[in-house]
Amino acid sequence: MDKKEQVAKTIIENLGGKANINNAWHCMTRLRFDIKDESLIKEGAIKDIPEVVGAQNQNNQYQIIIGTDVDDYFQPLAKELGIDEDGTESDGKREKRGLVAMFMDIVSGVFGPIVPAIAGAGMIKGLIAGLVALKVISDQSPTVQVLDMLASGVFVFLPFFVAISAAKIFKTNQYLAVAIAASMQYPTMTAAVAAGNVKAFHLFGFIPIPVFNYAGTVIPIIFSVLVLSYVYRWVDRLLPRVLRTVFTPTFSLFIGGLIALVIIGPIGIYLGDGLAWIVQGLFKISPIVAGIVVGAIRPVAILTGLHHAMTPIALQNFANQGYDMLMPMMFMANMAITGATLAMYRKAKTQQEKSVIISSALSGLLGITEPALFGVLTKYKRALLAATIGSAVASAFISAFGVRIYGYILSSIFSLPAYIGKYFIFAVLGIIIAIAVSFVAGIFLVKKPGDDESEKSEETELELAAVTTGEYIALEQVADQAFASKALGDGYAIKPDRNEVFAPVAGVISTIFPTKHAIGITTPSGVEVLVHMGIDTVSLAGKPFETLVQVGDKVGTKTQIASMDIAEVASAGKDITIMVVITNMDKIKAMPKEQKATYTAGEEIGFIALS
Repeated sequence: MDKKEQVAKTIIENLGGKANINNAWHCMTRLRFDIKDESLIKEGAIKDIPEVVGAQNQNNQYQIIIGTDVDDYFQPLAKELGIDEDGTESDGKREKRGLVAMFMDIVSGVFGPIVPAIAGAGMIKGLIAGLVALKVISDQSPTVQVLDMLASGVFVFLPFFVAISAAKIFKTNQYLAVAIAASMQYPTMTAAVAAGNVKAFHLFGFIPIPVFNYAGTVIPIIFSVLVLSYVYRWVDRLLPRVLRTVFTPTFSLFIGGLIALVIIGPIGIYLGDGLAWIVQGLFKISPIVAGIVVGAIRPVAILTGLHHAMTPIALQNFANQGYDMLMPMMFMANMAITGATLAMYRKAKTQQEKSVIISSALSGLLGITEPALFGVLTKYKRALLAATIGSAVASAFISAFGVRIYGYILSSIFSLPAYIGKYFIFAVLGIIIAIAVSFVAGIFLVKKPGDDESEKSEETELELAAVTTGEYIALEQVADQAFASKALGDGYAIKPDRNEVFAPVAGVISTIFPTKHAIGITTPSGVEVLVHMGIDTVSLAGKPFETLVQVGDKVGTKTQIASMDIAEVASAGKDITIMVVITNMDKIKAMPKEQKATYTAGEEIGFIALS
């Protein structure tokens, strides 16, 4: 069993087993599940899986954030569940859902699988726009025509893609769904739209079929396929088994197709136009306010999985007016998330954390922000607020100058060529503003380690540093049974080769023993650390020791707290080993392991996992 198969199996087990999974699918970065009994989910165990960036329940849909390689994990998961890549068949009653939850389920389920096609085509559109704007090639050249066929085909025939995806969500026949989409885009219909002199066809002379341009639309076909799913089941239930093979698809296509052409399609067009009208109205009232609202919502929408709701609106804008102003704001949001993530680099305490931050920021530049949001920004207090501020400011800026885009494209740094032309300079300035504002906001809103005591108390780990320079000794090997047995707590010991003694953790001096041989430090998270200088040195009455701090002083791992004359301690026949012990182990989940034979004072030994 390889690693990805093991991860898939672990995820299924912690979701309550195969029997508890009603449906499963994925988008670009998340595994999505429809769970029968959410009380069976072991969320803590899921989040502990190293490959999992985050997990959450949104709108009764359980999401496990993996990252850009989510498909690599979904394939073994689908195999383990005994399904194909499109999802599982429901074998149990789903929990009752509200309309908003149902809508978000449908939108995320429909658009998740087709995003790669849309994103790929969008990138080619951006390339075309850049080459034409830079006058590298003519917009009338055969090269542009061929590239445009590759890019525009997806958007012209988008209802076909949506039909397949929606059929999988609604669990109906995919080919019948495509047949209905094809009827809505049949040349007779498109020619009538182009001519402009035909308002409707009349079936049997009295049933009007309104003429609309369904190319590039999504809402009409989604609802048409939804109706088809009910029609198909109804017809299949009514017909005798012997007639179903031929007549179920016949009647389903006839009835479902007519309902789509006569009722659902036109309603979907009006609904889509209404959504686009509302958005455009907001821009007409105040582009700046529109930018602030959309920009502020976008990072939180991605975090909660609600960001797919903007996709049909953007696509409807392209279909209605040939351009969209929402997508540039999505672009700014991604850049703001990247800027806020980079600001957290100074907050990181380990090389691993720094590596995660850099890789997450790079993913953000490429348009994939979940690793940054779930792997970085949610870990640090106010970091998400910094991203929201940067996104709102940058979106307001580009909206004020009317920045728009003329084709769907993934919101990544590589989509910038699509803006070459009238709005290019404002798009570039918007990127700079998004990254700079969120970065600066992150610097000011999120403190460095040790700067914000209330924030530190919420941390899940604590840096443990070398108390002095010398030879590392496992605590169980020291020549004092009270410490070696760990009766006082766990920790480590160092045999020093110099007199200086430093704080092993950041915190506040809480205790100084009268004989000066022991000092207590309490961290902001409540961990109590004892620094004990020498073994059986209490009998020396403090003579070889000098304390350099007082109770109440704040210290860091670079702060010298005491001095021990190791020559004098040794000449008195005492062991000079310094012990560092956590005295309230109930706050500790795991201790770091020994890494080296010797350490330098203040050098990182490892991190204590807090419970």
